[in-house]
Amino acid sequence: MKVIIGHFGHEANTFAENKTSYEEFIGRGILIGEESVQKSEGTAVYLGGIIRACREENIEIIPTCAYTCAAPTLTEECVNKMLEHILPVVEKHKDEIDGICMALHGAGVSEEHDDLETYVLTRLRQIVGNTMPITVCLDLHGNITEEMTQLANGLFGIRKYPHTDKEAAGYLAMKTLARMMKEKIQVETAVERLPMLVPISTGMTANPPFPEMEAYFEAYTKQEGLIYASFFHGFPYADVPGSGASVVVVAEKGKDVKKAARQLAEFVWERRHYFNVHVLSPTEAMDLAEQEVAPGYIVINEMSDNPGGGCPGDGTHLLREMLNRNLPGSIFGYMVDPIAVEEIFQKKPGDTISFSLGGRHEKIFGEPIAIQNANIISQSLGNYIYTSPNLRGAAGKLGKCARIKVGNVEIIIGSVRNQTFDDLPFAVTGADLREYRYVGLKSTQHFRGFFGDAACRIISTDPPGLNSGDLSVFDFQKIPRPIYPLDENVVF
Repeated sequence: MKVIIGHFGHEANTFAENKTSYEEFIGRGILIGEESVQKSEGTAVYLGGIIRACREENIEIIPTCAYTCAAPTLTEECVNKMLEHILPVVEKHKDEIDGICMALHGAGVSEEHDDLETYVLTRLRQIVGNTMPITVCLDLHGNITEEMTQLANGLFGIRKYPHTDKEAAGYLAMKTLARMMKEKIQVETAVERLPMLVPISTGMTANPPFPEMEAYFEAYTKQEGLIYASFFHGFPYADVPGSGASVVVVAEKGKDVKKAARQLAEFVWERRHYFNVHVLSPTEAMDLAEQEVAPGYIVINEMSDNPGGGCPGDGTHLLREMLNRNLPGSIFGYMVDPIAVEEIFQKKPGDTISFSLGGRHEKIFGEPIAIQNANIISQSLGNYIYTSPNLRGAAGKLGKCARIKVGNVEIIIGSVRNQTFDDLPFAVTGADLREYRYVGLKSTQHFRGFFGDAACRIISTDPPGLNSGDLSVFDFQKIPRPIYPLDENVVF
């Protein structure tokens, strides 16, 4: 038996002013064809789980591509170029394959498509028809629509944030597809959408109410004989009609999947107050950091400029506060500013340099910082292999990067937009975090997969930005209304 696999993931921040070209989108390096199998097998990503299931089931793999990125709205040219890696392969092998297993995201948006996943699945169905079994694994932040459930036989999302279970989601999606291919079981999927937006700042699944919800969903799934059931938080920074939280249920035909999804969604709705937000400014966060007495280093994470949520990564709010305090043992990792990096690479380690850093995108992220007489400590090409449980074994990339020192504060500046998952963005520039006290970084929750055990304390700050936990600051135009927590007296 043969199956086509691939990964085309996009999480859209539609509030960003710019659009994302193909070249910008694939800046961290797309994997094409067989390379996507070679570099994904054995790793903690979706394709790692899909490939593991294929090996177990002795199913031949026909690969397409593998790439995912959170970014502003994609240009249509970008979408078309990504599909050029997928659709011709499907067309070529459509008469010999037995199924398709794709990793998408669930919150993709392009210039012409508010629901990118539905568009991709529609294009696949146009080639293989309506009877070919297709399963899809998705991000917990997917904005799941009814159209997706009609085009794919099974939708399987990750359950944890930080996303440490991508491999498991890919594995379940492929194992279910294998049963459809071999045992000819019929699978149905239902979605129950909730009138609710969940800020990513409140979505860490180790915190209440998520452990209780996970236990309830697991017991319900077992009791009702379902294949899969989960709560999708949705991605509120995609201002589209499909934005919002939902519950998805997958089961063999004959089960009342719509009833199950509704009952589970009611359980979630009763706990909506847990998703209300309290935020700290950079000043408040640094005050708490200075008061901490436990040994080790303290992580101060800037949630609202998270490149993993489609933000530029060059916001200056937290870094400016750290520079103003000038505390010994301070390091920030990292700022995304390829223009600044090129200036630094015109010199060498040991030299001093003055330049403008950050603040090159939306004004909400803060003004540029005038760096004066900084010492260049090191320069690097910024390539590494993740140790974070989110992406263990996968390749990471900062691009050309440098570490500089301004007073007591060291700053890592990279060329490729990404959030900080582990200590490797620091290590590639020669920085050992055990030698520091105050560690600033840009990420909302994923960094906790590594730093939750490594840091003595984590303090989150939420200055103005396009991933802010305060959703009232956004000018929503397309989302369904009324919706919690923006509106009063919302009924479900």
